[in-house]
Amino acid sequence: MLKQIVMPVIAVGAVVCAVATASSLDQRPSPIGEHAAFAERVERYFAASAENQVPGLIHVSVAGETVFERGYGLANRATGQPIDRHTIFDIGSLTKQFTAAAIMVLVDRGMLSTDDTLDEYFPDIPADKASITLHQLLTHSSGLSDETGGFEGNDRDPYLSREAFLTALFASPLNAAPGERFEYTNAGYSLLAAIIEDVSGQGYEAFLREAVLEPAGMDHTGYQTLDWSADTAAHGYFWPFLDPERADRGVFLTRWVAEPVSWRLRGNGGLHASLEDLVRWHRALQDGVILSPQSMERYQTGYVPFSEDGLYAYGWGVRTSPAGTPVLTHNGGNGIFFAWIGRFIEEDILIIHLTNEARDILEQAGPNVRDMVYDASFEPSPVPPSPVREIVRYAQSNPVDAASELNAHYQRLYGYSVEYPDIINLAARHLGETGDEAWALALMELNVELFPHDGLLHYSLADAYVAQGRNEEAVDALRRSIALGAEEEVCDWCEPARAAIQSLEAND
Repeated sequence: MLKQIVMPVIAVGAVVCAVATASSLDQRPSPIGEHAAFAERVERYFAASAENQVPGLIHVSVAGETVFERGYGLANRATGQPIDRHTIFDIGSLTKQFTAAAIMVLVDRGMLSTDDTLDEYFPDIPADKASITLHQLLTHSSGLSDETGGFEGNDRDPYLSREAFLTALFASPLNAAPGERFEYTNAGYSLLAAIIEDVSGQGYEAFLREAVLEPAGMDHTGYQTLDWSADTAAHGYFWPFLDPERADRGVFLTRWVAEPVSWRLRGNGGLHASLEDLVRWHRALQDGVILSPQSMERYQTGYVPFSEDGLYAYGWGVRTSPAGTPVLTHNGGNGIFFAWIGRFIEEDILIIHLTNEARDILEQAGPNVRDMVYDASFEPSPVPPSPVREIVRYAQSNPVDAASELNAHYQRLYGYSVEYPDIINLAARHLGETGDEAWALALMELNVELFPHDGLLHYSLADAYVAQGRNEEAVDALRRSIALGAEEEVCDWCEPARAAIQSLEAND
């Protein structure tokens, strides 16, 4: 299986200062300089990336004035629906900032305190977790972990009830003493969602809508109560597949029409939103619509270090700009969708990047634009095409004997060699299906050369040899696959390989 990074990566940061006043904002010159020149730099970066068929939506605004906004690619490749500010995206772990805001609304209403401990809400909680505070849940410093059995599976698994979630979480061991250190945990934010439900007397999303989304004017954000349609929802696409139908992972929102939101996801991720709504979110925070000034300062202050120069606030990573001003950032994704938001809160600059075809290098697009704000000379390199797409392009542009140079080309473009055999296999499969059997075979031979100890690759190579009538080489590849399979605990291909050898030798 091709490895996918699904846990969000939080931007590094430093302590947040108090929220700037309107007068200080008026006196501070915009660090991006002349807006049109900055927009041209952003456009060059994204237009060059779009030439590599990199989809996404980017927005930059200053004090509510849009400096740059453009969608690249399609929300639905089957219908040709473009990406624009009304398109609904899965925003992943950006959800955490909304959960944290809901907690702070309850603080403002005098219904709880961030110093409250879990035993105040769960009387039967095990002793090792009784002293965990809401502050520690909000800052990922509770000692809870997604890796110790309390948070198994993902948002696409069958529905998980609150009871099942809490039972497993409370039975799992802590990875650290409460307050000892940072460990990013989705489970902690789902636990906050449970507390929101208990304290407010409403379901998580119902309270979120009443206390946060509606005051911010965000009608197109939520799990089940948002305003959306097939014409506004983005389909998610799995980048290794070039065929649109095979890559299409559909619209996850349709699942919740008939099913509750699983406790694997509730409160920690999976909210859907449009760019338009996220712009409104920033505006509501800047204008103090959601929280009191005291709660807003606590909400946006970095507390717990998670890197050499990074502190985590309540649902935000925090860093310091070159001018010494606070920058709040967070991202989230599920391996298909990816979202990134950056807020220069004193300068009132907002940057948002959304995509429906996530992959590692594309996730740096938002941070790259962030870094352009205070560096007029910074021109980031365009996001390269997906590795499978690039291998296919290389094959279509070069004679088959250039296969030996492919890995060197790949390393020059991406900065590292081919990491996973699946990447080459998928490119070979695509080329074979489109009739280029010579390149398909050359890629499979290269794959075996790069990953010589993968028995399944030798088994796949044998199929390619058989397709070209090269039976003797096919038998050699099958025998090699069986020999390598003997070193594995499970060899799913060994028996089929033996049967294939018998069939080939019988026909000779």
